[in-house]
Amino acid sequence: MSIIDVMIVIDCATVIEEFGTNSDANNPVQVTTADLISMMTVQADAIKDQGGNELNVKAVTGDVIRWREESLSLNADYNTILYKFVAYSGGDLISTPQPLEMEITSPLPNPQDPLKPNTQTIKDYFWQSTVLMPGSVTYHFSFMILDRDSNVQGYFWWDPFITISNN
Repeated sequence: MSIIDVMIVIDCATVIEEFGTNSDANNPVQVTTADLISMMTVQADAIKDQGGNELNVKAVTGDVIRWREESLSLNADYNTILYKFVAYSGGDLISTPQPLEMEITSPLPNPQDPLKPNTQTIKDYFWQSTVLMPGSVTYHFSFMILDRDSNVQGYFWWDPFITISNN
């Protein structure tokens, strides 16, 4: 079993600029501008589309896929949280992704000794799914954008796909 980490990077400032703010989580706005969302994994797991808004990964039955998201500002101006997964086709190829919370130790710069970082314990999360069989899954993730004070600025979604192939 391998763990395939997928990083989703969202240009939150431009999403809000282009698509506006909204307050209905049940009716999120579709982000149709392809270059505002990027998906990446380690090169060994990527088949194609590395860094685009869609991603093809190499996986086999039993592998675990984990999605994490981040804003380009790394929480300085905006934060983003995935809140809903919907499979349009191929949903039976993976288990239903679920958010899982974890506690991690994160390094912090140490101005007094730059070679010995400080640490902090924080809660983090990711969405996780298990590969059940190869094929293509077309899905969408809904996500919210929050400002630096954790006020929701809007609810959005985009329509990527992921190809699961053992080649």
